[in-house]
Amino acid sequence: MPTSNFLYACVAHGTTVLADYAPLRSNANAVAAIILPKIPAEEDQKLTYIHNNWLVHYITTAANELVPGGVTFLAITLSTVPRRVPFTYLLEVQRKFNETFSLGQVGECHEPYALASFSHTIGQLMSKADSPDADRAKVVRQEINQVKDIMSQNIERVIERGERIDVLVDKTDHMSQTAFAFRKRSTSLRRQMWWKNRRLVVLLIIAVIFLIYVLVGFGCGLPSWQNCIRRNGQQNQQNNDNNANANANAAVRL
Repeated sequence: MPTSNFLYACVAHGTTVLADYAPLRSNANAVAAIILPKIPAEEDQKLTYIHNNWLVHYITTAANELVPGGVTFLAITLSTVPRRVPFTYLLEVQRKFNETFSLGQVGECHEPYALASFSHTIGQLMSKADSPDADRAKVVRQEINQVKDIMSQNIERVIERGERIDVLVDKTDHMSQTAFAFRKRSTSLRRQMWWKNRRLVVLLIIAVIFLIYVLVGFGCGLPSWQNCIRRNGQQNQQNNDNNANANANAAVRL
């Protein structure tokens, strides 16, 4: 299994490879030899070819009087590598190459590997581009995704807390309604007990009166009360007789 996402890279004048670097043994250089003749040198280009499970990326500098074949910066990577990674690498190779060699020097090179000294620079830049931290956009995107995950978790917690608050509010409302209903029922019950007590007192008074009535009635001979009536009549008669006798005695003395 390869340990590098880059398989091959080179700098070419027309179809002539001036310098190259391959971190792994493969036939990638042969694929480059097939692709280079197909690259037009008349204009600046940045393009990607697909070859089986490989991607062939290149940047070209258009041909001119000093460099009639144009300059091509080519890199072959696995198909899983995002295109921005190799093109960022090729732009860095192009910058370093232009700083190291003039167009006149490149235009005079017609032999293969005439600038082989630049192969070391190609390899160094490739190692940096192939490192895990090289794809800064990927790293930043991962950090953004981590922040998004954290924010999502926080939002979920806030939502969950909000749901719990809603449940607490609902429970509070329910308890308040229950307390109000209990207070209303207790007031009604208290009034019922008050009237019940009043009715009980009235019934007790009526019962006492009735008991007195019955007791007195038994002594007076219910239901006609004849004993009390006769006794009262006799008492009245006796009183009348006593009054009459008193009046008679008074008249005799006179």
